[in-house]
Amino acid sequence: MPITLFATLGKAYRFLWDERRDLFAYAFLPVLLVSFIQIAGLWLTGDWQLFFEALSATPESAHTPHRPLDPREIPAADIAAMVANAIAAFAAYAMFAVAWFRRYLIGPESTTVGAAMRWGQRQWRFVARFFMLIFVVLLLGVLATLPLSLFTNANPILDMFARTAIVIASLLVTARLLLILPAAALDHNLGIRDAANATAGKSWYMVGLYLFSLLPMLFALIIIGQIIAGLAIGLGGPSLSFMFVALLLQQSIMFVAIAAQVTALAEAYRQLVLPPA
Repeated sequence: MPITLFATLGKAYRFLWDERRDLFAYAFLPVLLVSFIQIAGLWLTGDWQLFFEALSATPESAHTPHRPLDPREIPAADIAAMVANAIAAFAAYAMFAVAWFRRYLIGPESTTVGAAMRWGQRQWRFVARFFMLIFVVLLLGVLATLPLSLFTNANPILDMFARTAIVIASLLVTARLLLILPAAALDHNLGIRDAANATAGKSWYMVGLYLFSLLPMLFALIIIGQIIAGLAIGLGGPSLSFMFVALLLQQSIMFVAIAAQVTALAEAYRQLVLPPA
């Protein structure tokens, strides 16, 4: 039976709904971790109040020109907060993705959720594969950009088309190689070439999984963001507790989106790599 994009996406979202209790259990710690690190950074830097100031800004002040910020003027506390947020977000993603890949492809293991989320060699291997994927895509992008720049610098229109082609090609390559991530979560030895061979003729299918699995939750995130902004305006003043609740809600939606993408990739891995049951 041929595999189709929307059949895979439908199966992924049905699984999330059917296993929503497990999804909550698996996502609880990552959501809490990322939200806590974010609110701690906002509190330490005082930047959380800027959110409320922006909402209460008048139209006239919104059009006031601002001097470009020199990177050297960024306070050390803000830099530390950004680094901490990035590390926490990626660590939480890796923990959750590995556990959820295994939850879908293996089923409930005879371990607690805490044990499934515990950081270990499997997570380090997943991180290594993730950065290897990024490195390969960036390297191919650089190798493609250098020769093209020799011919496109004199023609802006040609340069625009060349850059667009490189972006599309990078997206196709990235999507083709994504199967190394579920393989790492399952401790399977699937290399770059193996992933490319498994997805031969399925480039746009993989791109569709990569992008469309996220879209419903991203639309929900936009709607929730507008609702949160409206509620914040009605508060009449800054509230750190409100900000924390908003971050928890935002991260909850983000991890549902991540779960959808992970589940879709896991289903693709099952269909394209794993032997038939």
